[in-house]
Amino acid sequence: MAAQNEPTAATGLAGGRAQRRGRYPLAVALLALLGFALVMILVVLGDTTAFDLRATLDWQRVRLPGLEPLMQAVSWPGFTPQATYFGAGILLLLLALRLWLESGFALLAFLCGMLSGTIKGIVARPRPVAGDGLVVQFPVGGYSFPSGHVLTYVIFCGFLAYLAYTLVRWRPLRRGLLTLLLGLIALVGPSRVYLGQHWATDTLASYFLGTAILIVLLILYRAAKGWQLAATR
Repeated sequence: MAAQNEPTAATGLAGGRAQRRGRYPLAVALLALLGFALVMILVVLGDTTAFDLRATLDWQRVRLPGLEPLMQAVSWPGFTPQATYFGAGILLLLLALRLWLESGFALLAFLCGMLSGTIKGIVARPRPVAGDGLVVQFPVGGYSFPSGHVLTYVIFCGFLAYLAYTLVRWRPLRRGLLTLLLGLIALVGPSRVYLGQHWATDTLASYFLGTAILIVLLILYRAAKGWQLAATR
């Protein structure tokens, strides 16, 4: 009887560990959401003005060979209409590969990036204006907080990076895709500030909010993928 109970006990311990580990991503998502809320409150109160101006001026004074073209190249895919073309192209590719579930979640990830428009209207923070040493490469319309570029990159490119990591078998292609997608995520925030189209706290808030949404999206995708695999067995 004792020998028969051992597998059950082991299974129970493993299940308990899995349940505890499953809470960690949700905890990170909650902390990221709290970080976003804190930054938004500080922005609304006007407490970040001096910090944002100093951070932008210091970053724009950096002059390295190829830095400005790199910052422009990183931001370029996030503008319309190319953002729509890229998003539609990736969705069509996933559909062509018969990755129905993945294409649905990729579409959801892309649409989540549009949440920035709603928040912009609520906060109504003006974008940076050229003057007193601050450079705006070219003006863009609308409000500044939070950064739509950063939010979309974190959620959409983050989800695509997860798909590349889990589904792409050929190692060189997988590494190349991960380098490209994670590089875009890491550099898009600095690029938006360097081009003078966002304040630093605009991008920081989007990194927080995007991380929270991406984690929840991945949790839902993993659950749906598990059901899909179970149904095909």
